[in-house]
Amino acid sequence: MILHLVARTDWDASPIGQPYLPEAYAKDGFIHCTQGDALLLQVANRFYKDTPGEFLTLEIDESKVQAEIRWEAPSAPQPPAAPAAEMPPEVQAEFGPATAEGAQPEAPPAPLFPHIYGPLNRDAIVAVRLMARSADGTFTGYAPAAAQGMNLKKPSELADELVDATGDFSDALARYKDRIEAHMDELDKNIKDRLD
Repeated sequence: MILHLVARTDWDASPIGQPYLPEAYAKDGFIHCTQGDALLLQVANRFYKDTPGEFLTLEIDESKVQAEIRWEAPSAPQPPAAPAAEMPPEVQAEFGPATAEGAQPEAPPAPLFPHIYGPLNRDAIVAVRLMARSADGTFTGYAPAAAQGMNLKKPSELADELVDATGDFSDALARYKDRIEAHMDELDKNIKDRLD
C-alpha cells in the first residue's frame, strides 16, 4: 500500500469518473507518494502544517495502478539550491531545507519513494482517510474511526451510485417478471392441454 496526501478541497474538485491527477503533476511529471504513516506525517507537517483545511490520505493498491510506478530516491537539489517551496516534499523531508550555500545537512541514505508517472485510475484507490490535526495545524495521524465513517464522496458521486443501483434493481425486477410470466404461460398451456 502506498499513500498520497491531498487537500480535501482539491480531492473534491477533481473530476468524477476520470483518473485522479493532482495540480502538481504538471510541474513534477509524477504523483508524489510515500510508504508508511510515519513518513506521511513528516511530509504533512513539514509542508502543510500552516495550510488550513482538511487533508485526506489516499491509500493506493500498487498492483491496481495502471500508470508506471517508479521507486526512486529523492534527488538532493543542485546548487544553487532551489527555494524550499520548489523542492519535492520527499526531498525536503529527507534532506531538510537547503542552506544559503546550497549545501545539504548530513543525512542517512534516503529510502525509495513511489512516484506514479501518469494519471491514477480511481479503482486503485482502496481507501480515503481523513487526517487528524491539532489546534495549531499539526498533523497527528488519522481521524478517529467514528469520523472515518463519514462519507467522503461527493454528492454527485452518491447520486450516480443511486441511479446505477436503481437501474440495476429495475433490470433485475424486469428479469424476474419475465421469468414469472414465462412460468405462468407454461402453466396455463399445461392446464389447457390437460383440459383438451
